[in-house]
Amino acid sequence: MNKENRAYYIDWIKIGVVLLLVPFHTAVTFNPVGIIAVQYPQNNPILMNFTWFMDLWAMPLLFLVAGMNIYHSLRNRTVKEYILERFKKLLIPFCAGYLLICPIISYFKVLFIGSFSGDFFHFYPHFFGKPGPHSNNSPWHLYFLIVLFLYSLILLPFFAWIYKNNIRNKLISGTSFLEKNLLVYLLVIPLMTTQLIFLYFLPINTIYEASKFISYLLFLFYGFVFITNDKILDNIHRIRLFSLIIGVTLFLAIIIWLMNGGEGRSNSLFYLYNTLMVFSWVFAILGYSKKFLNRKIPFYKYLNNSSYPFYIFHFLPLTIFAYYFAKGGLNLWMKYLLIVFGTYISTFLIYEFVKRIPYFNFLFGIKRI
Repeated sequence: MNKENRAYYIDWIKIGVVLLLVPFHTAVTFNPVGIIAVQYPQNNPILMNFTWFMDLWAMPLLFLVAGMNIYHSLRNRTVKEYILERFKKLLIPFCAGYLLICPIISYFKVLFIGSFSGDFFHFYPHFFGKPGPHSNNSPWHLYFLIVLFLYSLILLPFFAWIYKNNIRNKLISGTSFLEKNLLVYLLVIPLMTTQLIFLYFLPINTIYEASKFISYLLFLFYGFVFITNDKILDNIHRIRLFSLIIGVTLFLAIIIWLMNGGEGRSNSLFYLYNTLMVFSWVFAILGYSKKFLNRKIPFYKYLNNSSYPFYIFHFLPLTIFAYYFAKGGLNLWMKYLLIVFGTYISTFLIYEFVKRIPYFNFLFGIKRI
């Protein structure tokens, strides 16, 4: 977007989600569910509900914003230039992070669970060992980069077709019904339909991850469509209060249901219910962000430039702080706050250090200012 009509609220959504990943991943540290390197479950209902709440909309929003950015990336590039840009922005930082960051995270994991006792340099070759159910060669949070890279290429023929054939106006016309009040909620149908198919063909314990795969792909696609026909975003802005009420109502209802012994992921209707809840929260956040955050406020430029490397780096100091504090004798909330604030400070310090090292800013997708 050019400076005159830049939608600042889209950038603020990205910044906000990335910054909130620190308290989110710290909360996962003290939960019995979720994937994290250092996990010391405390069964705290506040932290458990917070992690589930953020899990509803955080990644869908990131993929939605990524789809919007793809639109602008393609607008100023040929297909070959776009693929090269995706390679530089996503695949190279993923490889750099997988080689330099993920082994350290996995090292603290094996120390925490007691499956390894040597130093890091002895562990490093083990990180690249044979994959298996108990292997430690996980890409951790960097899966987002490789998934986004693959999704960008999967949808590229469609995106390029729109530009090559100059059919943007046809796409706008074909999606005009989404500009009218609650009709935008028809966008839940593709994902719900997919889940019904999954429910019929897949084991119940695999449906959640399969649904995520389709959900992220759809939100990337929807982001591209929304920015093509920005009147859809105007409509989402108009119905923001309705979306918020629906989101809050559905979330509180399912929390009460689960706390009273109701079934979650083992219940087939849960997935359809969850889909509607995800869309209501995504639309509410989009709508209210457009109303209150569509402006350039203090620290915007710094946070916008640092949000991507912040995402890449944050999981490392968080893991280290969790390793030293999770099992300590401190109060749970004191541990939580120490990990959160320690991670924020350390991650920004890492960013400030790395961006000054020649070539490393390129490896980790840091913009040269």
